[in-house]
Amino acid sequence: MRFLILTLLFSISYCFSQTPKSSLKIREDSLVAKLIDMKIKINNEVYASQFYSIQLYYGNFETAKIIEKNTRKKFPNETVTLSFETPNYKVQMGPYRKFKKSNDLLKEVKKQFPAAFLIEPKKNL
Repeated sequence: MRFLILTLLFSISYCFSQTPKSSLKIREDSLVAKLIDMKIKINNEVYASQFYSIQLYYGNFETAKIIEKNTRKKFPNETVTLSFETPNYKVQMGPYRKFKKSNDLLKEVKKQFPAAFLIEPKKNL
């Protein structure tokens, strides 16, 4: 009886023991890789459009550069970007996920830039 129990225990442990590592190779069609890249790009664009931003200025480069520099000094913990949109440059703060944070910050920014406004996320995607 002991022999039978010992044999049973060893056979069970052998069955559940780890087997040598093997490798699995998957061949992926190049079209699948292109579709995945396209989906990632679309998702990033949709995700980026779901944030609030604060626009401080829209106009010539010299003024935009000065506003960007001053805003970075005044709000060092915020992301300030200078971008070109034909034919003008724009200075924006953000992005912000929450409306409350962006709106509270807008109130502070308006003290220095009265024309600043909130850019809301797109509703129809």
